[in-house]
Amino acid sequence: MEQRQLIRIQMKTSRSISIMVISIWGLFCSCTTVYQRHEEAQTNKNDIYKMLYYASLAGSSHNSQPWKVEVTRDSLIRLYADTTRALTVVDPDRRELYISLGAFIENFNLAAGSLGYNSTVKLIDDKKNITLVAEIHINRALSTHYHLELIEKRRTLRTPFDTTLIRKKDINQLLAADSQQIHFYPARSKEGSLIAQKTVEAYTQQTYNLAAQTELAGWLRFSDKDVSEKKDGLTTAGMQINGLSGFFVRHFLKPADSKKASFIEGGIDKTKKQALNCGGWVVITCSENSIVDWTKLGRLYEHIHLSCTELQIGFQPMNQIIEEQNFKNEVTKSLGIQEELLFIARVGYVTKAPAPVSPRRPVEAFTIFEK
Repeated sequence: MEQRQLIRIQMKTSRSISIMVISIWGLFCSCTTVYQRHEEAQTNKNDIYKMLYYASLAGSSHNSQPWKVEVTRDSLIRLYADTTRALTVVDPDRRELYISLGAFIENFNLAAGSLGYNSTVKLIDDKKNITLVAEIHINRALSTHYHLELIEKRRTLRTPFDTTLIRKKDINQLLAADSQQIHFYPARSKEGSLIAQKTVEAYTQQTYNLAAQTELAGWLRFSDKDVSEKKDGLTTAGMQINGLSGFFVRHFLKPADSKKASFIEGGIDKTKKQALNCGGWVVITCSENSIVDWTKLGRLYEHIHLSCTELQIGFQPMNQIIEEQNFKNEVTKSLGIQEELLFIARVGYVTKAPAPVSPRRPVEAFTIFEK
């Protein structure tokens, strides 16, 4: 097919039929907004800037990127929670916000080691100052030679995965970080089937919640203009709405349209396909339920996600069960979990993981460099 072959798209309205002619080349050049993750890291920046760049590639709910940073004396980094980016409806206690900050710390630590620095992380447990999350001191050391491309390749995948059972050695690698907190349930097991079923039910309950709909709409970035200006949130490319569907959403829909019945029903159908097509479920629990524990759990989550990236295992956080308290209570009881249920993700082998596309704010947008 020629790149510039024309496609005729007939759009019927109540008054007339209009025909829109689109170049196939122009269509697919714009059908995904690809974020060039290498761009900043390859520029002539100092090492702390690079560490913060890699840290900012951490996962966060709705791609909200809820972090602020102060750098002092070229060796002390203070990490703060940006509470203006909190999800007040689906995450009222800010558990997911602090998990995101823990993921940021994990990426920073790995980047520092790879660049030849030792990083000492002090988590702040101060109920009077809940925005200061951590102080990180760095000093020169031997490089760990960690492969930073794993951080750049990490992404959430929202397509169906291979349903092949996860190999025992791969499960062991995922559990190795903390076998007490990390649990794995094969998709075909009784527990795996339960999690899949309740994930769909919890998603359905949440998606019909008007307040949750409104909050989600506030983080949707349909147009290329919004993606370019805000550099955060959920894009069509990030949600893997590609091709003609992606083109239509970007050019003809607004975030508020996500509240319409057709959009909601489409989301439920897609969630069913995701939940029923995977190799298993990773569940993380914790005996405590504090800001410090959530932050530590965030480091653990990011570690597991990066391990999945290395093993070519797709990874998608699906925390609707935890966000809907009635389902959380039911699933915790059914699984016989004694600790607090804090994180759920589906995993499964993928033939080829697509390149990351979620936008990221530049380091300057969330960092103050003190002189």
